[in-house]
Amino acid sequence: MKTLEKIYSLFLNCNQKICIDSRYEKIKNSIFFGIKGPNFDGNLYAENALKKGAKYAIVDKNIDSQNDKIIKVNNTTKTLQSLAKLHRSNWGSNNQHKSVVGITGTNGKTTTKEILKSILCTEFNICSTKGNLNNHIGVPLTILSLKREHDIGIIELGANHQGEINLLCEISQPTHGIITNIGKAHLEGFKNIETIKKTKNELYRYIKKTNGTLFVNKLDPILIDLIKNYKKTIFYNCEKLTNKNCKHENFYFKTNPFINLCFKNFQIPTKILGTYNAQNIAASIIIARHFKMSLQDIIKNIAKVELTNNRSQLINTKNNQIILDAYNANPTSVTLAVENFVEFIKTPKYKENLIILGDMLELGNNSQKYHQQIVNLLEKKGLKNCILIGENFQKTKIKNNYLKFLSLDECKSLLKKEKIIKKNILIKGSRKMQLEKIVDLL
Repeated sequence: MKTLEKIYSLFLNCNQKICIDSRYEKIKNSIFFGIKGPNFDGNLYAENALKKGAKYAIVDKNIDSQNDKIIKVNNTTKTLQSLAKLHRSNWGSNNQHKSVVGITGTNGKTTTKEILKSILCTEFNICSTKGNLNNHIGVPLTILSLKREHDIGIIELGANHQGEINLLCEISQPTHGIITNIGKAHLEGFKNIETIKKTKNELYRYIKKTNGTLFVNKLDPILIDLIKNYKKTIFYNCEKLTNKNCKHENFYFKTNPFINLCFKNFQIPTKILGTYNAQNIAASIIIARHFKMSLQDIIKNIAKVELTNNRSQLINTKNNQIILDAYNANPTSVTLAVENFVEFIKTPKYKENLIILGDMLELGNNSQKYHQQIVNLLEKKGLKNCILIGENFQKTKIKNNYLKFLSLDECKSLLKKEKIIKKNILIKGSRKMQLEKIVDLL
């Protein structure tokens, strides 16, 4: 404990600067943590980090050095996590209004985080997860960036095995929590959907234990079952608008092609695509309302939100209209993307359509089954023009004349030869497939 307290004191004296990569300019005046990963050992760069301007280096193996700025601990990753946990406790200790919103879910957590941050940022000083740094290292780094002037932390909690959400909750100590949904993803680590449910429920269990507030989609039977009548629950939902169901106490949405919501006689226009994002928008609004923001201010802020980083982006090139959703992919999100595209092309910009899908990764032993289900969905929806990329899609059985490519490079070669023009195009695949690289060819 004395070592941790010493490191924490050094951390504060270094203006809360932490670095885990000695290549970055922000290494100057920071504390460098030598994190060991599957493909690298940060301990080996401790001396280099100090030469580049780091004030201290934390390592967990013996380094051939007499430098007194190198501090040895048993485990650098666990020390980083313990340091973040200590900082989180100190950040909230003097002000009971300090709040941390923990967001997890199979799909939509990053989008919900970005929308919520954009809504709240005009009223509050927000610290939030950058990008998708939502794991056992990313969450501590975000927590350690909390400063006294921040009012609210918005922390994305990711997991690929059971127990990880619980660990991240112990570190980030959320006062509020939301599970966007529960579906099939990272099955290599989870094995089955029941394990995913148990893992995501770790957030609910933590919030209940600490008497925090939950935000729950009341149309999701899995989430309703998990909350077990917990009293400090705020419900929300968002349904497709029809002439029959417009009750003003609920959220309703329509598309044009962007999502437009109506709520309590207010019209809420957005620049966000995808019917699957309607629930994410509704959740963000409900959370902002909980933090006493007016609907007028919420509407003004949400109108400015445009999703980036390959997430449901609408891109109009010289030749085509593209929905780029190459941020991530799993059976649930790909199904939703295809179904949304079918709705999208009911009022198309162009007459012809094209779907380009890349492999869904980390699905374990049932990966082939899930890829075949997606192909079956494409055929069931009557989608004729499809390009499938990757080893998993290569093994699927198809009835239609879909094009299959083993690699992205093979697909790029075709797109360079054949001019694709005047098409509505959906691009969807796992992050590692890097499908955004074909946009310039379309």
